Amino acid sequence: MEKVCITVSHTLCEVIGGQSFRIVVVLFLAVFSSYASCENSADESPSGKELYLEHCDSCHATISHQVPSEATLRTMSRQAINRAMQSGLMKIQAQNLSDLEIEAIAEYLSIELVTESSSDVSCDGEQEFSAEPGWLGWGNSLTNDRAQKIQLNESSTPNPELLELAWAFAVPGADRMRSQPTVGGGVVFIGSQSGSVYALDAKLGCVWWTFNALSEVRGSISVELGKGDLPESLYFGDFQGHIYKLEALTGKLVWRRRVDPHPLTTITGSPVIYEENLFIPLSSTEIVAAINADYECCTFRGGIVAVDKTSGETNWRLHLVDEPYRQDSNPNDVIFWGPSGVPVWSSPTIDEERKLLYFGTGQNYSPPATATSDAIIAADISTGRVVWHTQTTSGDMWNGACVTNGSNCPVPPGPDFDFGAPPILVNGKSGNDYLLAGQKSGMVFALDPSNEGRILWRKKIGKGGHNGGIHWGMAADENVLYVPIADIGEHPFATGDPQPGIHALDIATGDVLWSHLEGSTCSQDSFECFAGFSAPISLSSDILFAGGLNGVFHAYSSSTGAKLWKFNTRREFRSVNQLTGKGGTIDGSGPVIAGDMLYLNSGYGRYGKLGGNVLLAFSIANN
Repeated sequence: MEKVCITVSHTLCEVIGGQSFRIVVVLFLAVFSSYASCENSADESPSGKELYLEHCDSCHATISHQVPSEATLRTMSRQAINRAMQSGLMKIQAQNLSDLEIEAIAEYLSIELVTESSSDVSCDGEQEFSAEPGWLGWGNSLTNDRAQKIQLNESSTPNPELLELAWAFAVPGADRMRSQPTVGGGVVFIGSQSGSVYALDAKLGCVWWTFNALSEVRGSISVELGKGDLPESLYFGDFQGHIYKLEALTGKLVWRRRVDPHPLTTITGSPVIYEENLFIPLSSTEIVAAINADYECCTFRGGIVAVDKTSGETNWRLHLVDEPYRQDSNPNDVIFWGPSGVPVWSSPTIDEERKLLYFGTGQNYSPPATATSDAIIAADISTGRVVWHTQTTSGDMWNGACVTNGSNCPVPPGPDFDFGAPPILVNGKSGNDYLLAGQKSGMVFALDPSNEGRILWRKKIGKGGHNGGIHWGMAADENVLYVPIADIGEHPFATGDPQPGIHALDIATGDVLWSHLEGSTCSQDSFECFAGFSAPISLSSDILFAGGLNGVFHAYSSSTGAKLWKFNTRREFRSVNQLTGKGGTIDGSGPVIAGDMLYLNSGYGRYGKLGGNVLLAFSIANN
């Protein structure tokens, strides 16, 4: 600890010159505080309980599905809690804590420690790709339809043999599985909470190679095919805003770039490969940093960055709000900035005919409200110039301080009705094109891409809320749009009755063709009881696959909505890598279909949801 104190003092000496007396005093107090901490640490370890009550309890005691309770935190591993404070979502809140204090809080919360190590089962022989069907990116196509045209045997009655569990892979130290798997050349590529990226044999689940990114990988790995239509390169983003290119066969790093200068930039959506460019959506953790009353909210600007896929150099950058400027300050002289926000949470959609990029946006973080928030944006693929935008909810200004009634919450606060799901471009049976977008408000929109995004129809399917409404992704064919609805928790802007389940809409009219509602399975206010769908769904030729908030995985007839099969992932699994895996809430990523296999993540330990750490591989019955 003595070395740390000397380092802080040296930093003070370097920055005194040319700075105001006030800054010197602040730095002196910071150094003195650090020195005192060093002196105390020699005699006694910091109390994790006292530190938690002082720094964390006021927020985590809030009764909300937006903020994980202390009980939820106690289901996480020590490593996961530590990572959240060191480099993850709680980095800003924990910035004044020492490493020892962070470790003390993590140890206090984690009753049972989860090991980070595993006996990864390496595949035998030399890796070679095979020419097998794949799922190469988030939506399995440039249009984000989440469809895979394979023939499955549909029955009019539930079929317990539709899918059979082939293997499970447990990710060490994780409590959530957010990186949706992708499949190419007979290999499954998946990121993880720790930043490890795995290449797994699609049939066996053994490990071909592992790559360690700098931080959590939330989006899916985008696979670029080369000679023989076999995987050549992989692209993905991490929690700290870096984008990576790897050799697909070996996992060797080709290049890594940080794509936006804002310190709280993160990449949640999966990058999209088109021609010579990689298109990267920009989101941010500033929405959480705003909870801190001393944080100068807000300066992040969401958008899209196009980089050259060969070199990683930026070709163009689109920000969706202007440079922020000082708006006001509070009695403690903390400055308010704006405009800000408008994150892009999901993968963009490519319109090859019109050479446009479509994507949905979130809310403003701080005033003033802008016309690009809660909107569908069309941008020129070559330049990033906005060609048109269609806003569906105006004046939506919201950040995490609104959950705790903090000083950084905009007045009046908005509903937080993002477009978290990518828009789907469909060429209908009539020959007309439709751009289909689902919002957390529970509204579904059909836009006309040939007429500057004019709204053709709108349909309210769910009551809406922070978790949707429509949250992460829909699926479609040329006739029907399939819409998953979550509708959990209370929300001041929600209207109507909750409609958790799957709904089928005619893409030309918006008429509801069928609905299959999934009611609560028990009476407690718990995610074990919530049977709605926040995760994206996926479509085969005749069957819809959907994973529920309660961890139950379902298959429905796409023509009638009849339930064909279900599987409860909310249990323990013995994994191929010799760890006891655990399933839980299915959220953030959806089912992936490739050949005669289907892959699904289970576990989402945030906001009261059920943690888990397994990738499940199912074989599909075709007889």
